[in-house]
Amino acid sequence: MEILAIIPAREGSKGIPLKNIKKLAGKPLISYSIDIAKKSKLINRVVVSTDSKKIASIAQKLGADVPFLRPKNISKDNSSTQDTIIHALNYLENNESYIPDIVIILQPTSPLRSMENMNKAIRKLKREKADIVLEISKIKSHPYRSFLPNGKFLKPFKKNFLKYYQRQMFPIQYYPTGEVYVFWAHNLNKFGNIYGEKIQGIIKSDKEVSSDIDNLFDLFICEMRIKYWKQFQKQFR
Repeated sequence: MEILAIIPAREGSKGIPLKNIKKLAGKPLISYSIDIAKKSKLINRVVVSTDSKKIASIAQKLGADVPFLRPKNISKDNSSTQDTIIHALNYLENNESYIPDIVIILQPTSPLRSMENMNKAIRKLKREKADIVLEISKIKSHPYRSFLPNGKFLKPFKKNFLKYYQRQMFPIQYYPTGEVYVFWAHNLNKFGNIYGEKIQGIIKSDKEVSSDIDNLFDLFICEMRIKYWKQFQKQFR
């Protein structure tokens, strides 16, 4: 099967200008996603979708394909990742007659994703009767404890929220880590979205911390983890 990794890396970012190529532990942020995709024996091709010539140049030097520049009208703050994927697949089909079987989305803002989980997700999609497999993690701040704005006051998200006074009483819920999305390319034509109807997950262990870089502080925390986390852990062994 032809498996295509798409790395969406637009130029604009409110938190950090040109965030996707800012240095993280001495390497451009996008390099972490390109490197892991290229090292995987399951992925056949790595394409970066960007509207920036500068990002495109760096991505090509790192070994990724950048066969096009993404149009600005789908590179805005409110543009969806799905629009980016549709554009990339349409371009590759119309200009190269290239049609992958499976697509994997690797957000460059998640540089510390697990190779094991990424490959597990690919294998699970091929093995199970799923439309998409995504990496997920157990929710820690449960929505049953949250409140909604109600004029100048707040109202509980769950009316009987006092019933759930212990964390163990919450129903298990998961959220997507954003690190891995693997789906059949035909989902977009069949369902009109990448998810389809049968969603499965690869659970990220509690020992693994998700990395989602949105602002400068996130970048700082991620760099500290790369540089010092292993050494810090040794004192507790």
